[in-house]
Amino acid sequence: MLENSGKAKIREASVAGLFYPEERTELEERVGALLALARPRAKAASAIISPHAGLDYSGDLAALAWKSAMGRSLRHVIILAPLHRAEDPLVYLPESEYYATPLGPVRVDRRLVSNLSDCGTVFQESDIPHFEEHGIEVQLPFMRLLFPEASLIPIILGKPSPMTVRALAAALGMVFGPRRDECLVVMSSDLAAGADAQGPAARSTRILEQIKSRDWASLLEQGSKDEPFACGGGCIAAYMSSSLAEGTRSVLLGRHDSSACRESQEERLVEYAALAFLRGE
Repeated sequence: MLENSGKAKIREASVAGLFYPEERTELEERVGALLALARPRAKAASAIISPHAGLDYSGDLAALAWKSAMGRSLRHVIILAPLHRAEDPLVYLPESEYYATPLGPVRVDRRLVSNLSDCGTVFQESDIPHFEEHGIEVQLPFMRLLFPEASLIPIILGKPSPMTVRALAAALGMVFGPRRDECLVVMSSDLAAGADAQGPAARSTRILEQIKSRDWASLLEQGSKDEPFACGGGCIAAYMSSSLAEGTRSVLLGRHDSSACRESQEERLVEYAALAFLRGE
């Protein structure tokens, strides 16, 4: 853990011991084993979709997604995650300088965060949403092992209104377009969820079809309806509608639901998937 001199602002790990082991050696061995078993049918991905459930639920898919980015020399990792139960159509950037993990601290790139913050009034610097949410934190053990020298740009999307998603897409292109060759975009997202197996599976298949066809507008429209939406669908729509996604194609690396880990039939069923976005043929 990072030793705080009293000057650095640190976002402490909040779901260590719940979503993943809190002891350093155990976590390193666990994530290392998942990465060793992962055989993604893609490499050098410019962006990935990785689930944000606990390692027991979707760690195998997260490992597939993260491993598909190997083969690149990265300086920056941009992680987009949703704010659960969001009410305000805002994009939340951190005030913190580091995200703490059991594997060591991850440095936040304050300069690039500041550049994003200057992109419009929908951007708000506040640590509170970052303390409350786990979607970024659960990705960091994989980042720490695979790209330990890269800086972090953590972004939490509130209510994904069309205006907010467009503003985020424009800012991503403006700030990171000139740096796209040294950046990895990570969309921390689960798919659909529900009480039965058929409903979430059908909705998740539709979501994956929208991603494949690059129909981000339909994906976003689906989230405005009453039916359950991909938890992170707004983040996916923002990336796909940005200039960073131009010239890429998506590859589905793996998919399964949470049925193997459910403790009872009353627990809702969640669908997960790992995807990579690749440039060129």
